[in-house]
Amino acid sequence: MGKANTTLTCVGDRGRIERYRYDNIAGSTLNDLYAAANYPGTPQFSAAMNVMGLPSTSGLNNFGQLVSAFISVPVSGNYRFNITGDDQTALFLSNNHDPANKQSTLAIVLAFSNMTEHNKFVFQSTANVYLQAGQYYYIEINQKQGTGSSHFGLFWQTPFTPPNVWKRIPSYYFYDYNCDVACIPQGTPCDDGNPFTNADQYNENCECMGTPCTGDDCDSPLASYIPFAPCGLTDQLTNRRENSWLSCQVKNNPNPGRERGHWILYDLGQRYEMISSQIWNYNAAGQTQNGFEVVTIDYSEDGNQWQTLGTYNWPLAPGENGYGGFNGPEFNNIKARYILINSLDDTTTCRGLSKVAFHAVVCPEMNTVCDDGNENTVDDKFNDNCECTGRDLSINPCSETVIFLQDTTLNAQVIGAEISITSGDTVWVSGVAGLVAGSYIELNPGFASEPNSIFMASISPCDEIGLTAPVNAEERRSSPARNPEELPYLFVKKVKESESIDIYFRMDGKGQAKLLLKDVGSGITYYLLDNELLNQGLYRKRIPSRKLSEEHNLNFEYFYKGEKYEAKFGQ
Repeated sequence: MGKANTTLTCVGDRGRIERYRYDNIAGSTLNDLYAAANYPGTPQFSAAMNVMGLPSTSGLNNFGQLVSAFISVPVSGNYRFNITGDDQTALFLSNNHDPANKQSTLAIVLAFSNMTEHNKFVFQSTANVYLQAGQYYYIEINQKQGTGSSHFGLFWQTPFTPPNVWKRIPSYYFYDYNCDVACIPQGTPCDDGNPFTNADQYNENCECMGTPCTGDDCDSPLASYIPFAPCGLTDQLTNRRENSWLSCQVKNNPNPGRERGHWILYDLGQRYEMISSQIWNYNAAGQTQNGFEVVTIDYSEDGNQWQTLGTYNWPLAPGENGYGGFNGPEFNNIKARYILINSLDDTTTCRGLSKVAFHAVVCPEMNTVCDDGNENTVDDKFNDNCECTGRDLSINPCSETVIFLQDTTLNAQVIGAEISITSGDTVWVSGVAGLVAGSYIELNPGFASEPNSIFMASISPCDEIGLTAPVNAEERRSSPARNPEELPYLFVKKVKESESIDIYFRMDGKGQAKLLLKDVGSGITYYLLDNELLNQGLYRKRIPSRKLSEEHNLNFEYFYKGEKYEAKFGQ
């Protein structure tokens, strides 16, 4: 729609509204979003919107969203704003173009509201806000989704709107906010909103760009030039009866502790570590009352000895196409091969389900022999965490001070000494083996190995015992491992082998936290956080550096409990 008529650095294209999505953040409150390390700097997805809002969708859970823009009105006067959303959703409106003043006006949906339910919560609408024609006002929406369907929408009343009428705001009145720090990794697929480009992906400047089409008719709406496949797999179901399972005759329960009834038994074929589930209740059109409502779930490793996971109340399906189901029970990492879902509802009626999906990991019995895929380990077995791991040939068990080997066959073992290992006559390697010493290893005549055997000799002092890599080792190495009370309130670290920066800030308890980044090279101030956090501890924010000036001369400011803390970062 054109460029803004202003000298303000952060005001971008007219009619463009950018939405950022942050995945894998559990919970349904905005505080869960604000506390996440990847908010607001490292979203997983972004897209341009035609209106300030999204229709109701399902199939994606545990995410948050951020929308930042400027709004400018053609007529001075009093305006009111209203926000709807699912789950918790908040509107912030500055009294000018500066995001630092975004707390001037606030509206919030505390939980779920319908898409046009404007009066569910007392703080859902703002009071009258005077806006001056031609001025730019910073506006922001935050939304947090737990499970189930999701939506949000912004509405207004202008000086000319009839009383009690809320209207959606045309994108014509919005301008892109150009000073956000969010950046998605280069090469990530996206949609640039242009139907005449293909292979859209993020470039080195964090911009979603596609390859323009070529040819005489490439600007025709009828041109076959589609950035993505028109149809893909989803978790949404139709409402056809034949796509569901229905039990109309009660039967003896596989669990002898249960009465006859309607039930469904899943035999997973082998032992699994069960993590979570997704449920689609009976979604046949006009028959959704036959779904499972009061439910117990039992589990077993052998089909004979049963344990109860819990009793649950499940919502009925809507009976419509596009049904996305709901998050089922968490299995809390139990081990099972058999999952038994029992209906405790009226047995005189049929009961059924449309679909059940489990998130699980193969988990053979502990000490089951396996192959971890690492040729430098021996004695590979499954541990109690369902992981196939072996003993590393390079780690010194330090079982003796000095070891002398003679008339010995080494097979699937690691021998370690604090100081030295010396081989004498007839030392034979068969299979995989390792020698590890603190100072030296001496292999004398008589030492030999079979063809295709694997042998490793290495020097490893005993004070390195146990320094094995933890889960997310890079994350743990880059994070401070001290009592938070011993740490400064603000400090910054470069993430190794990355273009990202980690900012750590400390909170002693519930309070308002404000975190700023001032890029000296560009003169831009980035607002990383200006919200209330509920818990004490050390928080981390990770931001990409690709949007920052090349010099990376950065000043960080943290405001907490009336104090200001500063940290600098530079090349």
